[in-house]
Amino acid sequence: MTVPTMSRTPMLSRIAKRDLEALAAAAHERRYRHGEVIFRKDDPGDQFHVIMEGKVRIVLPSPDGEEVTLAILGPGEIFGELSLLDGEPRSATAIAGEDARTVVINREDFSAWLATRPAAAITLLETLSRRLRRSDDLLADVAFLNVSGRLAKKLVELARLYGRDGPPGQVRLTQEELASTIGVTRESVNKHLHYFSSRGWVAVSKGRITIRDAHALEEQAY
Repeated sequence: MTVPTMSRTPMLSRIAKRDLEALAAAAHERRYRHGEVIFRKDDPGDQFHVIMEGKVRIVLPSPDGEEVTLAILGPGEIFGELSLLDGEPRSATAIAGEDARTVVINREDFSAWLATRPAAAITLLETLSRRLRRSDDLLADVAFLNVSGRLAKKLVELARLYGRDGPPGQVRLTQEELASTIGVTRESVNKHLHYFSSRGWVAVSKGRITIRDAHALEEQAY
């Protein structure tokens, strides 16, 4: 991984060039196909990833094969960082939401690099804080929003994420994947998407949802 590439990553953008050069020397690149499992819950946590291209879903599987999507991450975001800090097994499963390219850094290399760089440590804590706030938002949505509101809010949020490196207003997820992000069934998502579509707020096609009226969806969410 080159230093210019690393400097575009929010977690590393404020790190001095010489420090980035040292980290780049320890990094290597990996590519994943859409749907490929990057790591599973309870796997050893010995690496963390920086997303260069594509999307990655962080999911929590249940014993009966169901799953809840905790986050959908895009270019410039990191995942797998918790295990770098505590050495515990993976707390969730990571799956390529589409063809993805990541840069991988081993725990030992990162720990040695971080030990003498307090500014980088502060940046990592800020990243973890943002991730915790996302979890708080997810809990609040489940507690206070109905299914229609949760779905509308998630569609607007995902449209912004996918719009960073693709057509604006488009969400490239199946209805089953979308259902897992808000903790409901695919049938429930289908029902509410049909309602949104009848009002002209969205257009639905296989594996893709296009936002036609983001303002109406935001009003539905709040």
